[in-house]
Amino acid sequence: MSLSTNDGHVSGGRPRAPVLFSLDLEDHLEQYPADGGRYQDITMRLLDVLEERGVRGTVFTVGRVAETAPWLIQEVTRRGHEVACHSHKHVPLTRETAESFREGTARAREALQQAAGQPVVGYRAPVFSLTPAAPWAVPVLEELGFAYSSSIMPVHHPLHGFPGAPRRPFRWHGRLVEFPCPVVRLGPLTLPFLGGIYLRYLPLALVRRWLAHVPTPAWTYLHPYDFDGAEGYRRFPDRSMLLSLLLSARRGGTLDKLAALLPPRNGDTAAGRPARPEQWETFAEWAADAGFVQGLPAFAPPAATA
Repeated sequence: MSLSTNDGHVSGGRPRAPVLFSLDLEDHLEQYPADGGRYQDITMRLLDVLEERGVRGTVFTVGRVAETAPWLIQEVTRRGHEVACHSHKHVPLTRETAESFREGTARAREALQQAAGQPVVGYRAPVFSLTPAAPWAVPVLEELGFAYSSSIMPVHHPLHGFPGAPRRPFRWHGRLVEFPCPVVRLGPLTLPFLGGIYLRYLPLALVRRWLAHVPTPAWTYLHPYDFDGAEGYRRFPDRSMLLSLLLSARRGGTLDKLAALLPPRNGDTAAGRPARPEQWETFAEWAADAGFVQGLPAFAPPAATA
């Protein structure tokens, strides 16, 4: 199993918005007990690619990874990336209560901070499951001391959507910063085009074109399995055979697409590649920028406006 990139010419115009890199670091232990550490090997190879390009980013990590493989969290930190929280066991918020969410998130954050040796100020809900069905999540995140969240899909979505929420960064109740998943309209559809299955299947030329039309900062959201072209078909829990097939396929070219969106290697001046943005590279840096935060609109979830 290996990761490599194709550094040929990539067509398309230079995107206006800087592209932040983010990874959802999950262990798949519950789904695949015999994983054998594939996610660890892929993560290490991905970190090598990012380091080669001098790219930092945010790694939203399941707390259980910090408990079972703290060395991997330490490596992420050593490479200069931000470590953020991605729940304790990757359970969608729609299956949690406020109490279980508070307990699990606090446990995950503590484990991540112990492994990383740095404060953890960011949170991303599993599968963007912060929706109107979980209005208690925002107060809990504020209570636990998080500075920002990256947890909503601001459109109708078959899994977890938050239609009516802003599509630009905003502040919950004027406090907790939220970075909504970047989306773009395509006819009657609105797609979260910069990560997961969408980035794997959409033509790169379209992805690059759409980047010019999304708010800053735009960001990727990927998982170790998105790069695992050698894994083959696996039936995903709570997913049909067809959807599982779609989720298992088209992984081999993900790294090439990502590499085309990241800053070039030192000395690489290939046309069409975005230059290193002269702006923040992690979510924590954006959330700590007073000028940026003060300019964000406030948004109250439905329960708060009732």
